[in-house]
Amino acid sequence: MFKPKIWLRLGALAVASSATALPKPILATETQEYSKEAARQPGTAGPVLAQSGRRGAGGEGGEGGEGGEAGSSRPAVAPKVAPQQQQKSGAKQRRGLGGEGGEGGERGFGPRSKRAGTRGRQSGEGEEEEEEEEGERGVNTRYIFGFTEGADTERAREKEFENDTVGRLGKRSGTYTALQNKSEVEFGVTDNVLVEFGLFGSYHRIQDVPDFDDRNGARFDGAFAELKYRFLDRDVHGFGMAFSVEPEWHRYSELTGRFENSYAVELKLLVDKELIPGTLFVAGNLVYEPEAVLAKEFDPDTGQFTKWERESNFQALGAISGAVTPNLFVGAEVRYLAKYEGNFLNHLEGRALYVGPTLYARLSPKSTITLAYSWQVAGKATEEPDQKLDLLNFERQQFRVRWVSEL
Repeated sequence: MFKPKIWLRLGALAVASSATALPKPILATETQEYSKEAARQPGTAGPVLAQSGRRGAGGEGGEGGEGGEAGSSRPAVAPKVAPQQQQKSGAKQRRGLGGEGGEGGERGFGPRSKRAGTRGRQSGEGEEEEEEEEGERGVNTRYIFGFTEGADTERAREKEFENDTVGRLGKRSGTYTALQNKSEVEFGVTDNVLVEFGLFGSYHRIQDVPDFDDRNGARFDGAFAELKYRFLDRDVHGFGMAFSVEPEWHRYSELTGRFENSYAVELKLLVDKELIPGTLFVAGNLVYEPEAVLAKEFDPDTGQFTKWERESNFQALGAISGAVTPNLFVGAEVRYLAKYEGNFLNHLEGRALYVGPTLYARLSPKSTITLAYSWQVAGKATEEPDQKLDLLNFERQQFRVRWVSEL
């Protein structure tokens, strides 16, 4: 017999059991393995993709939230949550998704490697610019060799003040000290062109030296200018090369200290090379200096008290200098000096060979000092062929003190 009440109860039970069998949506906070498992079941892939899509979209929208950025690329690794906690989880997710809170985003789900990388690149670019600026300055070989000069010039629009003192000591007998001081201002016209202007001062203390008058005093000694052009850069061509022209006017003899007017042009060819980057350098110079001297003394041949004398000087210099610290260089140099009668190296009057150490130090970010000392180890004067050293035209010892300050 058909019983309606029984069949109604069975139908209600079937509807209730089918409702409870429906799969619940899987949250993005569940593990990746669980998500893959659920994705294989028909009817559950949609909720998973929907949740993942909402999470990824939120990650892209976060301006200050790094957790949002990480959300689009990193799988969720949180434990399962109960259905009653879904609302709370959704709230936390919206906070990470929005990412507009800045601070909240940093506290989000992902690491801060991306932000740190950005800061690293910014600081890296700053360091690169700083290194490039330092690289332009680098080691200025003009100053690190003592009497020898490197091919470097100053940078464009850079100004410096320089005080350069050269001392000469000792003759065969008696007391002999001669100092010549150059005070000058330098200006970099371009990175390869340098101009200088300055004044000379001299001091002589001479006593009981044969053929020399006794003197003791300091005086203003003239003026000079210099133009230096570097036509080969060692960073580009492997070695540096420069040429300089320096016209000079002197009021007193460099050797004897007598009053005279002399006019000279010093021509220099300068070469340098970097053997070990930033650490070891070598340089060589060739110097030719023709000179015309108007001497105020009696000439028995002409019966006049003034006469023109023409002479010339030649120098060949070589030096090496290495870094002990970034602010201290030490080295050594060899110098060959020769004096001739006539403007074109006509007749040799004497020659001398000097060797000695050099030192260069940076005293402050804007000032440096160069020291050099040389001894005459060989030489010959035409008028003294039996003597081992030329102490008529040159001295036993020579030194140099060069102080430079950026303006």
